[in-house]
Amino acid sequence: MENQVSRRGKIRVRLYASVLILVLFSAFVINAQKASELSRQLNADAERSLSTLEACMSSINTNLTKGLYANTTPMLSSMAISLTRDAASAKNSLSALPLSDTQLDNMLKFLSQVGAFVSTLDRKLSLGEPITSEERNQLKQLIDISQKLLSELDTITQGVENGSVSFKQAGSTLQKSADQSVQIDSAFSDAEQTLTDYPTLIYDGPFSDHILNQSPKTLEGKSDISKEKALEIASDFIGIDKSTLRFDSETNGVIETYNFFVDSINISVCKKGGAVLYLLGSSSAGESVISPEQAVENAKNFLSAKGYENMKESYYSTQDGICTVNFAYENEGVICYPDLIKLSVSLETGNIISFDARGYIMNHTDRPPVQSKISADEAKMSVSDYLTVMSSRLAVIPTDYKTEKTAYEFHCKTPDEQEVLVYIDVLTAKEDDILLLLYSDGGILTK
Repeated sequence: MENQVSRRGKIRVRLYASVLILVLFSAFVINAQKASELSRQLNADAERSLSTLEACMSSINTNLTKGLYANTTPMLSSMAISLTRDAASAKNSLSALPLSDTQLDNMLKFLSQVGAFVSTLDRKLSLGEPITSEERNQLKQLIDISQKLLSELDTITQGVENGSVSFKQAGSTLQKSADQSVQIDSAFSDAEQTLTDYPTLIYDGPFSDHILNQSPKTLEGKSDISKEKALEIASDFIGIDKSTLRFDSETNGVIETYNFFVDSINISVCKKGGAVLYLLGSSSAGESVISPEQAVENAKNFLSAKGYENMKESYYSTQDGICTVNFAYENEGVICYPDLIKLSVSLETGNIISFDARGYIMNHTDRPPVQSKISADEAKMSVSDYLTVMSSRLAVIPTDYKTEKTAYEFHCKTPDEQEVLVYIDVLTAKEDDILLLLYSDGGILTK
């Protein structure tokens, strides 16, 4: 009997032990899953912070560079505000990264200095005092530092993305870049532009943020057309028989459209007036056969054939065998940047594969003659002496308040061959904007 009890006891012990092991194992698995999930969440948060930090540093670098060419109080004041905002955002991102305070001293010092320094220059100009050569050299040093930090942040980001750098390792790497940014100013002239600092076409960045936030001017007073009429317009625009086009849908909103498709081609026609809003074909292209210059000519001929006159081609961009060209309406020598039409041309076939007239439809209108209070020569006096003016013209540009204004556009060059566009208000002679031109094998871009 004792042996039987003993055997039962042993069985119970084994059973309890098995249950305990199972419970402990389950708890371990659950805790491991929670830890893994927490780790993934922390990594995701850190990645977002790193991405925001890099974006802020890119913006700081751009505004510092523009500040080097600024010459009036309104422009420097605007840049000082932007620098202060970006620096504060960068500090917040730094605080969210798994880094100790001792690793951030030099970088935080730099972020604190940039806005304050440009604000100082702004105050000097407001008092009628010029910016000295020494101050411009100091501004150059800040630009060199921002470029070096931006390059280092790009290296860290790439390391995190390919798994060769963890966020713990990123701390030591960031510390290294921060130390160098303070101690080795002369080594910062070699910093490269990063892949995350995407430049834009001149018509896509500051000249398009407002496009879809207002009433379409070209459609005012136009009557609605039928779906059948829209089908005829779409087939004629593409150059195919209307029986091959299929109705897709109707779009409501700021611009109401009828939408059709055939194979890989989509086309939208405005319900009011019947203008083609956009055409989107295949985005793939093979080996480049024609030059970008020929692609620009093809786009120009296409616009003319479709009845768009007085459209002036500007800069272009090429990528993956496709050349994207932007046109702005030109009226008696005044380039109207809000009136935009964008076309993409296949460098393999020379055919138009996309057409976007949203900017033109939203903004084109009969404008009154330019009322300028200053001459081009007087406006030129507001351009920094650091710049050499190569050409000038009048331009209509959008404002941050969903309106537009006229300015003199000065195409300039710096002593180190950087090309810059400076916009001077025709009424106040103040700087409205500064854009940096970037030339590459893919075209001409700006930021």
